[in-house]
Amino acid sequence: MMEGKKGIKEFFLVFIKMLSYVAIMILFLLVIFLMYYIITSAVAKSKKTIPPLSIFTIVSPSMEPNINIYDIIVDKKITDESDVRVGDIITFYSNNLDTGGYTVTHRVSRIEEINGQKIYHTKGDNNQNEDEGYITFNEIVGRVIIIIPDVFHIHFFISSRLGWFFIILIPAISVIIYDIVKIKRIVKIKKQIEVIPQFKEISKVREKEISKKTSVSMEKARKFNKRK
Repeated sequence: MMEGKKGIKEFFLVFIKMLSYVAIMILFLLVIFLMYYIITSAVAKSKKTIPPLSIFTIVSPSMEPNINIYDIIVDKKITDESDVRVGDIITFYSNNLDTGGYTVTHRVSRIEEINGQKIYHTKGDNNQNEDEGYITFNEIVGRVIIIIPDVFHIHFFISSRLGWFFIILIPAISVIIYDIVKIKRIVKIKKQIEVIPQFKEISKVREKEISKKTSVSMEKARKFNKRK
């Protein structure tokens, strides 16, 4: 029974440690991605070009239910206008009177060509009508490649005391407990190793005593035989 409880405890500690390592790895990759994003964005801004990747927070319900408010989207830069197709979800700088100068994320509904130049009509999935006007390729920021749902509420949870406890404190405590148990085992093994020479010395002393007793017994037996 004790062995079963010990096995469950060890499994739990190993499982928690693995989760902690996975979380650390994810955070590490996230940090690398953010560093890449910040650097490439800064370079693109200095050159007044569009960065390879762009990140936006959705604040409008126009693309629901496919993209909801507070979702995070990641856009990839489109390098060729022939890569833009009907049905693509793109982010672009709007020239609409209501949203002029801001970025909008809508789906490409139609593509036309006027005087040798392609123009793109867009529409929100949750809107009844197409957006007013049209956009050109130079106004497109990128195509949506990743949608991270409900990041706002996740961020709110992590920022709360309960979220901090579950996301950070529990894994950290679990790793500490696992390391303490591991150190105790190492100390125990070390003590056992240190005791081995003592056992050897005791064995040598016992062997000498047995050998001495055997010699005495043999000498007595020899003298006894001589008397006969």
